[in-house]
Formats: sequence, structure tokens, C-alpha cells
Amino acid sequence: MAFRTELEDFGSFYERTYAAAYRTAWAILRDRGAAADAVQEAYLSAYRERERFRGEAPARSWLLRIVVNRALAEVRRSHPHLLALDVAGDPAAPGDDVARATDHASLDAAMGALDPRSRAAVVLRYYHDLDHAAIAAALGTNANNVGVILHRALERLQREMGRPDDMTIPLQEVRHG
Repeated sequence: MAFRTELEDFGSFYERTYAAAYRTAWAILRDRGAAADAVQEAYLSAYRERERFRGEAPARSWLLRIVVNRALAEVRRSHPHLLALDVAGDPAAPGDDVARATDHASLDAAMGALDPRSRAAVVLRYYHDLDHAAIAAALGTNANNVGVILHRALERLQREMGRPDDMTIPLQEVRHG
């Protein structure tokens, strides 16, 4: 019940959470229009269902769950070909050095090899820093399965990026809190 008050001023909640919600939808869909639509539908749903929010976890986590569900529904419904992810932004952005830009481009390509559910798990864990329980709630599974999904996704990212098993993937570097 501690988090119920977060939704009392829905306009403020929207302003605080929109960027993260949009980035999450974009990370799954990689289509600006589809991401904007998914986020709009998620906020509409959250607004309509706000009285049912129990407040046992942060409202932001609850919203991200709705966003992920809307985005994955869109993938299943009409865009099964949308499998790439651009979480790194523009790899040639000012201030990025060559190695970091290369890592971002490599990560972008590797994320495209993951299925949408695995991408969602990676985004929720490494970009939004959600725990396994919150990710499980968003994906409609259990926390142990989230561990398996993330483990397999990270192994796949390692392979796709051509990295040795002991070399880390730069997920934390491109986190978009």
C-alpha cells in the first residue's frame, strides 16, 4: 500500500515516467510510431486501472509491466519482424570514443538477435534495474524463469558480439534509467 500515493497526481506520474516508458517500448519494438502507440495505450490502461493498483511495488514498475505487455502484444499481433533494438542511441554521437561507439553498435546488433521477450527481460534488468520478481511480474512468469531467460540472453549476446566468455558486455554503460 506504500506506493498507492504515486498515482494520486497522474499528470505528475506521467511526466516522471514517460521517458522510461517510451524507451522501454522503443527497445522492444524499434519503431517510433508503434512505441508511442504502445506507451499511449499503456498510460490509458494505467489511468483506467489506477484504483486497482495495490501499491505493493513502485507504480513505475507496475507501469513498465503494462508497457512491456503492450509492446509484446504489438509484436505478436502485427510486427513479428521487429526484432532489432537500438538502446545505445546514435553510436556516432558527440563525446563517444571509437571503442564505445563500436561497443554500442555491436550491442545493438546482438540485441537484434534476441527474441522480444528476452529483449524485454534484458531491458528491464539492465536499463531499468528491476529485480527478478518485478521482471517476472512484467513477463507473466516466475523469478527463477527470469534468471534462465537472462542467462540465456546474456550467453546469446556474448556469442553474437564475438566476445570471450570472460569478457563482459557493456550493458551498464548504456543504461537509460
